[in-house]
Amino acid sequence: MGLDKIGILIFDGVELLDFAGPMQVFSSFQYVYPELCKSVITIGLSDPISVSKTQLKITPHQTIDEATDLDLFIIPGGAGTRSIIKNEAQLKKIAEVSHLTEIVGSVCTGSLVLAKLGMLSGLKATTHFAAVDLLSSLDPTIEVDRTKRYHDHDRIIVSEGVSAGIDMSLYLISKHYSQEHADQVKKYIEYNPE
Repeated sequence: MGLDKIGILIFDGVELLDFAGPMQVFSSFQYVYPELCKSVITIGLSDPISVSKTQLKITPHQTIDEATDLDLFIIPGGAGTRSIIKNEAQLKKIAEVSHLTEIVGSVCTGSLVLAKLGMLSGLKATTHFAAVDLLSSLDPTIEVDRTKRYHDHDRIIVSEGVSAGIDMSLYLISKHYSQEHADQVKKYIEYNPE
């Protein structure tokens, strides 16, 4: 299975690097390998979106009501996830897109949304260090493990806080294509954390 169409959820209070990190990785993948990756879009719970801390206003490519046929759906974190997990209408829309998507990923506190939807039950998961207790309280069957940057359960993948979304995205490219593909994207964005 390839990653032809990638959608990244954005919402009021989303953390900038949580969605921009994966967006940069996959947009660069699309640029370097246009024959492999056809579409990288943002999917908004509203329009426009107010980004956490910066209050930057951005316009999503499409709204969640228009989201279809995704291969990968990424749910980033940010302060706004606390509102989402209390909003049944938004949770229902996210669940609908998630159930129609091949792979669902989370960055940072995006894992809270997956936990609230029951998608992490009985799995190892991670999140931002400041949200560990909240993640555990949403579903006590989750084994919270912050010893890895991300945990891959094939259809579900979760990553730690903020910058971990970059590592998770590069890993997904290596898994679904090759390490050489991921290395070329790393080279293009000059990402050398080591």
